[in-house]
Amino acid sequence: MNVSSTVLKYIVSGSVASGVMFLSLVFFREVLDIWYLYSSTLAFVLAFITSFLLQKFWTFQSRAGADAPRQLMLFLIVSLASLGVNDLGMFVLVDKVGVWYFIAQVIMTTLIAAFSFFTYRAIFLVKNEI
Repeated sequence: MNVSSTVLKYIVSGSVASGVMFLSLVFFREVLDIWYLYSSTLAFVLAFITSFLLQKFWTFQSRAGADAPRQLMLFLIVSLASLGVNDLGMFVLVDKVGVWYFIAQVIMTTLIAAFSFFTYRAIFLVKNEI
């Protein structure tokens, strides 16, 4: 698989996962009236599940079933680190700078996505698939 195809699939997969996250964020915050940081965390969990499945099976076409538990664990570690960075950035942007929570989430998602591409690529491309 060539790099440009992988990048395009990563963008589409990330957009779908981001869509899940943003719709969930608005639902939890605006409809259920959950505090924005809790809403952001819940939305992140839903996006995590969506992202893992899309990145593993479509973007990077990782069919290595035996590696799935290792991949899930590494993906979870990266995602939890991203969640921490996301929530810290959200807190700073919303509570300290005064940015609207939705715009803050867009900013944080963009920053995290750029870093994550290379990390996810390393997780899903096992030695026999490179």
